[in-house]
Amino acid sequence: MKPRKQSMDGFVAKRPQRTSLGEITSKKTTTLGHHRSNEDSPQVSNNATRNIQQPTSANKLKQNISESLAAIDENTKPSHRQERKQKRKKKLITRIILAIIGIIIAIVAGWLLLKLWQTMNSVFHNGGILGLFSQQKLKEDAYGRSNVLILGTTDDDPDHPGATLTDSMMILSVNQTKKDAYMFSIPRDLYVKFGMACNSGYAGKINEYFGCVNNGDSAQAEAERMDKTKKFIGDIFGMDIQYVAHINTAVIRDAVNAVGGVTVDVQSRDPRGILDPSMDWMCRAKELNYQQRRERCPTGHYMQLTNGKHEMDGEKAMWFSRARGLVAPTYGLEQSNFDREKNQQLVMMALKNKATSTGTLTDFGKVTSLMDAMGKNLRTNIDTKEIRTIMNLGSEIKESDIHRLSFVEENNVLMTTGTAGGASIVQPAAGLYDYDDIRAYIKSEIYATPLSKEKATVAVLNGSGVAGAAQKEADKLTELGMKVVHVGNVPGNEKVDKNPSLSIASW
Repeated sequence: MKPRKQSMDGFVAKRPQRTSLGEITSKKTTTLGHHRSNEDSPQVSNNATRNIQQPTSANKLKQNISESLAAIDENTKPSHRQERKQKRKKKLITRIILAIIGIIIAIVAGWLLLKLWQTMNSVFHNGGILGLFSQQKLKEDAYGRSNVLILGTTDDDPDHPGATLTDSMMILSVNQTKKDAYMFSIPRDLYVKFGMACNSGYAGKINEYFGCVNNGDSAQAEAERMDKTKKFIGDIFGMDIQYVAHINTAVIRDAVNAVGGVTVDVQSRDPRGILDPSMDWMCRAKELNYQQRRERCPTGHYMQLTNGKHEMDGEKAMWFSRARGLVAPTYGLEQSNFDREKNQQLVMMALKNKATSTGTLTDFGKVTSLMDAMGKNLRTNIDTKEIRTIMNLGSEIKESDIHRLSFVEENNVLMTTGTAGGASIVQPAAGLYDYDDIRAYIKSEIYATPLSKEKATVAVLNGSGVAGAAQKEADKLTELGMKVVHVGNVPGNEKVDKNPSLSIASW
């Protein structure tokens, strides 16, 4: 006998049936109770019912899955409110980043302007920082050239004897239109008349004059020294000098280090290069260990260089510009101070090329370091409105258009050594205080014309009828280095005619 199914409160559980997932999910309600068949409906077998409902259930299953996935996708999409919130958040983050960048730029720019302002106040006596936003043409002489006297002292080193002596002197002449430059050095031992009483009396070496003018520490004293010195030296060499720059020799070291070193092309008459053993004390510096001494003096000498290009840091460049071979064994520096002056020009050329290169001008650290070097070691009467003009000229003038003059070259010896009061001096080859040949040479080179370059002899004839016109023109030509052999009137033209003129004949 089969056991009866358990019932509860009159309900009998239905016989378990196998149903599909589609059938379960498709039913909206489930009724528990006694099963009653609908007597009015046709009877269909259970198997037939399942066969009819199976395709419909599968379709509904697919539809339900698709709807569920669509609902999931819909739920993952942000609402319009969320989108607006995210956009506002992104804008806020962007503004914060831009604000931070702006603050950093403002700090850097402010610091650079402060450095610039400090440099301007230290270096320039004329104009302020606002002058940098202007561009003013440089002052010129009667021939259209701008001339700068560069004076180097060691007054940055209080322990150095004779710190106010201008041991380095150079004149730079620039043509702003032709974009060319000429430079020459002035021997520090050139014997001159001071025109006033100095330590050596009324005559002595030219390097004494600068400190003799005024030994005060004020800006006014410095301005007086520069103004009178450029006039004094200009008169000796027959030049109208507009500008003067006073530098401490340490500026070479600091400026070269600021630009990351320079490449100097050593040029010596000796095939071995140069050697100055007087600087070997640098090899024995107490602060160096054995390895550092070997690196500083690989040959056993500090200042021993072969001819050709050498990479130099600030220390090396500074001492190279001072080398003059005072003790044996020395080579490549036979002309002592004259060779030192040439080497100073080489260092200046190398520094100019490096300072005006793109790599330096776009390097913030190098620019500020260069400003520091200038601020501590340079004083000048150049106006700040002229700085941009100078910077442009520095980048526009090619190295091939910078000409270096010498007064002691073979077949052109214009200066020589001598003695005065028992001391060794430099004097014009023509004689003590006779600067005519030197002036003529400078004018024939710096103010050269096609005619003066030919070294022609000239005759000037006056056909203008203006008394003295021919002589006036002849004097100008003589200043340019030409040899005037005759000055007179055009034959038969002693009186003023309708077409006044001057005739210049050369051969």
